[in-house]
Amino acid sequence: MGLSHALAALAEHWDDVRARLSPAEFDEVRALVEAFSREGDRVASEELAEDIADLLRARLPRDHPFPAALRAREERLAPDPAQRAAELGRWFGLTGPLRVRLGGPPEPTADEVEREAEARLLDVPALDADELRAHGLDPGDPDLIRLDRADGPARWPAFQFTPDGGAPDVVREVNRILAASDDPFGAADWWLGGNGRLGDAPARLIGTLPDADLIAAARAETGGA
Repeated sequence: MGLSHALAALAEHWDDVRARLSPAEFDEVRALVEAFSREGDRVASEELAEDIADLLRARLPRDHPFPAALRAREERLAPDPAQRAAELGRWFGLTGPLRVRLGGPPEPTADEVEREAEARLLDVPALDADELRAHGLDPGDPDLIRLDRADGPARWPAFQFTPDGGAPDVVREVNRILAASDDPFGAADWWLGGNGRLGDAPARLIGTLPDADLIAAARAETGGA
């Protein structure tokens, strides 16, 4: 579904959409758009975009530009970190025209969105290098997500480890699939963000979902078989 195309169409045809809806319906759309424009998480913002799409699909004629745009093909995020960063910038750039329609403040820049996302990931429970060594783990292990920070020591998100300090094989395998050594923040975001295929954040499913399901979801994310 072409969510990004549809959101661009919504901004372009804002007045026409408003004219076709009742005041209560348009207030509902506006509230969803306001929430979308403030959301800094890709998965959560996609869920809001889908809510907007569901509401307007039922109320606009099929040949209207918004539902027509929804039928366009939505590109998956590229596995390459540089391409993915550019695509994320374009996705969050959709808030700009919508914010203008809402009369809100200027949208955050792509760099601001990226910094906010990294700060959120750095705040999750994590181990430091000494704690890894105490459990017999190597801080230099490329199969573990290491998040470097400018104002302190590196952190290893705690979801990667069992209560006794081990790192399950499925975590290592998925981290290799996600190229965590090259894109640790992207890998951490995948583990900790909502996943429509799995129905929850993958990190919460370690040990409760078959390892093969987590591996398949990671491969689907990167375009692998």
